[in-house]
Amino acid sequence: MAFECVECGYESTKWMGRCPRCDSWDSIVESSKYETKDNAVCQTTVATTELKKLSEIKINTEDRIKSGIAGFDRIIGGGLVNQEILLLAGPPGVGKSTLFLQLAQNYSEAGSKVIFVSGEESPSQIKVHAGRLGIGGRGITVIGSGDLGEIKKIVEKEKPDILFVDSIQAVAAPGVTSAPGTLKQVAESGRQLTSVAKNSNTRVIVSGQITKQGSIAGPKVLEHMVDAVIYIDSVEYDTRMITAVKNRFGACGDFALFNLTAKGLKEAGELSGMKAEGSITGQVASCVSVGPRLLGVHLQALVSENYFEYPLRRTSGYPRNRLLMLTAIAQKYLGIKPGKFDIYLNVTGHKTVKERSSDLGVITALYSGFKDNPVKGTDMFLGEIGLNGKVLPLKDIRTRIKFAARNNFKRIVFASPGIKIKDPGIELKIIDSVKEIRSIIK
Repeated sequence: MAFECVECGYESTKWMGRCPRCDSWDSIVESSKYETKDNAVCQTTVATTELKKLSEIKINTEDRIKSGIAGFDRIIGGGLVNQEILLLAGPPGVGKSTLFLQLAQNYSEAGSKVIFVSGEESPSQIKVHAGRLGIGGRGITVIGSGDLGEIKKIVEKEKPDILFVDSIQAVAAPGVTSAPGTLKQVAESGRQLTSVAKNSNTRVIVSGQITKQGSIAGPKVLEHMVDAVIYIDSVEYDTRMITAVKNRFGACGDFALFNLTAKGLKEAGELSGMKAEGSITGQVASCVSVGPRLLGVHLQALVSENYFEYPLRRTSGYPRNRLLMLTAIAQKYLGIKPGKFDIYLNVTGHKTVKERSSDLGVITALYSGFKDNPVKGTDMFLGEIGLNGKVLPLKDIRTRIKFAARNNFKRIVFASPGIKIKDPGIELKIIDSVKEIRSIIK
């Protein structure tokens, strides 16, 4: 008898309440070795064995199928490639099924033969959902089943251009004894769906849930099988961000912002995430790079007197260790005394900021919070901070200056890049050390 974790795949000879690898509770279940009826586990996903020289292989650049949703097409590299399998992952309720229905409608209207498989909703429920989005679905064939064997037979018979599967955790491969959603089922279902894509002219788009830790539910091998992994996540309120974390046929790192409305996902026209605001104590504007794009953020620092033995350091959307380091730098070079104060740092406009170009903004927000002096909302602060208190220049400062001017900021504070910058229509304040923040915030 063997046991395994349904979250990370950890195997054990005895049952445990908590998985020692991923720390998930009640995730250890009894497992059993399995074989499919057609011994498919021993087969590869690509059946062809024909020898060809790479230089002699001809491709058709027009094979990509566009969805008509500009942001989505850009993220996946310009459209779906022939025989591609794409995994769309996200938390429950983020809008995966909504996006699927919109994509299915657009592809069908463009002339593609579309089959929509759902193991989570019945055909009548799909119809209600589509009706709310204003989707007629005349060219969409719906299957309400989680039996992967039956789905494969229908695909073989109908030969669709695009197959949607919602979701990988709701389908079950024949002959696998585990329940749908378990590691073995997800792995085998993913392998068979990949085989469907690679051995036919069908493009397959699969949705998948993510765990509490933010990873795709099921084995990591599922991400290795597919050609592209696209994440859809909630930034704040009704804003959704779609990013590519793996893409064999396009670049990774780019993103697209959408607003989730009653009529479906609508691409956001303004990607900055914010505009210049009035003067606010402890709030500083900055912009961070997300792939090839820039996103505006507000860095908010709240400093309050501490009445307990140890002062608190809390962050939302920003690395805590980086805040601790910047607090120490501010203490040494700006003369603040944080020992008797709690510090809270929040980021608005983006879920998590990891780029160090926001260091100057964070340390300015801290100083503003300690001195209780407001920062002009029309100022933007950009620059990485070294341990010696020096402000380091950014390589793409020209692009960021244009971004600030486009979003109605009046002044940008940064370190000298050592290059000449033509008049950008915005005031440039060049500083060398964090000590100069004192002359900016009075």
